[in-house]
Amino acid sequence: MKFQGLVKVIQKKFVSDDVFKIVIEKPEHMGEVRPGQFFNFNVERMLLRRPISVSAIGEETLEFTIKILGKGTKELSLLKTLDEVDIMGPLGNGFDTLNHKKVLLVGGGIGVAPIKGLGEFLSKDSIEMKTLLGFRDTPYMIDDFKAFSNEVITVSENDKDYRLGYITVPLEEVLADPKEKIDMIYACGPLVMLKSVQKICAQFNTPVQLLMEEKMACGIGACLVCTCKTKEGDFGFKHSRMCLEGPMFYGDEVIFDE
Repeated sequence: MKFQGLVKVIQKKFVSDDVFKIVIEKPEHMGEVRPGQFFNFNVERMLLRRPISVSAIGEETLEFTIKILGKGTKELSLLKTLDEVDIMGPLGNGFDTLNHKKVLLVGGGIGVAPIKGLGEFLSKDSIEMKTLLGFRDTPYMIDDFKAFSNEVITVSENDKDYRLGYITVPLEEVLADPKEKIDMIYACGPLVMLKSVQKICAQFNTPVQLLMEEKMACGIGACLVCTCKTKEGDFGFKHSRMCLEGPMFYGDEVIFDE
């Protein structure tokens, strides 16, 4: 059941210079919220709502991890404990949390946020999880992943305290290891990263679910701003709405532009 209205902010804290978490009260009659779904946040003096993925799902709370990228997210960063914020959701189709024995979580940049929510959700079952995290600069939220992952591999493009490089390298290493029998890969991050992840997973014949976080406007599928190409039939394609048919798509569905 979709909810629209005011909710109270229970907690707000920064996890890096430009990334912060807010925890809100979960309305009683909201219904189920699944990892990978998102909510539209109303921002004062802004025409369009801001879509934010869930980074943790509690019985009475919801957590969102947000990177300051513009005026809208800057305004959200000014929220304080006990403030009220107008939200709408849950929206979109989240991850398929099937009965797997071993999964690989892949997060890049602020895309690590919904992957964390997924990992915490999966940790309730006896699922072996390995996590790959990639950042441009200083990583964050590493301890959150260590709490439920059997192993966490972190790479950074610029921070020499971590393995330097791109997340695609450890991904290939894991999939090439015959001892690693991965049933499903879950990935979220920049589109250029997801395109590479899709290609590598296809090479190793490993299924992958891609959470496609793209700029959205209405969040309910009416404006057609956030479409991506997905396969239709043997040779055709269609434009699917990330906010409605997605934001999760299987890797073998998506057609990335060259």
